[in-house]
Amino acid sequence: MGRRDSKLIDEIERGALDSRVSLADTLRKCVALGGQTRSAELRDWARRELSGYGPNDELPEWRKVIAPILFDGVNMRAIFKGMQVSVTELPDFARDSYSNEVELRGGVGELEAWLREADDGTVRVGLPGGAELAHYINLHNSGQRIDRFYWGVSTTAIHGVLDRVRTALTALVAELRDGMPEHADKPSAEAANQAVQFIVTGKRHRVTINNAQASGDATSSVGQAQEQEPEPPGWKRWARISGIIGLVVAVVGTVAGVLQYMAG
Repeated sequence: MGRRDSKLIDEIERGALDSRVSLADTLRKCVALGGQTRSAELRDWARRELSGYGPNDELPEWRKVIAPILFDGVNMRAIFKGMQVSVTELPDFARDSYSNEVELRGGVGELEAWLREADDGTVRVGLPGGAELAHYINLHNSGQRIDRFYWGVSTTAIHGVLDRVRTALTALVAELRDGMPEHADKPSAEAANQAVQFIVTGKRHRVTINNAQASGDATSSVGQAQEQEPEPPGWKRWARISGIIGLVVAVVGTVAGVLQYMAG
């Protein structure tokens, strides 16, 4: 089992470093490694990158891109395509619902398909509720008809997203190897979980690996490590104790004086 895990890590690393290797295939190997190491974080992240992020899933920053809002339509003089519109030009009720930030939640296969189908360097990503928005504007403007609203996402931006996923895979392997004890055949579930959290969300915890196990299975304690204050030298300890004793004596003396004064 351990040798197979180690080989799988090697395959993931080779796939991440070689742009000719399918990104989807490499992510599937991450799903398999997550199952073998019992790392829910690794398995779930790779699966979301493959199948897409749901509306309630936390989205990595690299999947957020900036793109203009465009629309196609026709008026009495011409047919127009790719006309840019500012958010401030939208109806009042729609201004808070849209921006130029686009969340690319589709799986890597969908993003790669968009690149293959793009013919002018732009991928048209539909606005949620765009059809209803176009219908509302058409009802209040008889001089033209808007057919659809969409974000015009450049293929360069989508290439950048896919490249960030590949880079994350490379960094993930490096983190997994760094968290493995010298003679271990596979990372622990804790080390794999923390590696994913660090690479994807930027949250890093200190992981302490116990290298003494002969079986090669690593145990780890995960969490923010707390540094203990070093024990002071002997004379400093005695000075600290002497200071405390002196303070107690002073307090006792003061209390005794007050009592004597009251008795007199």
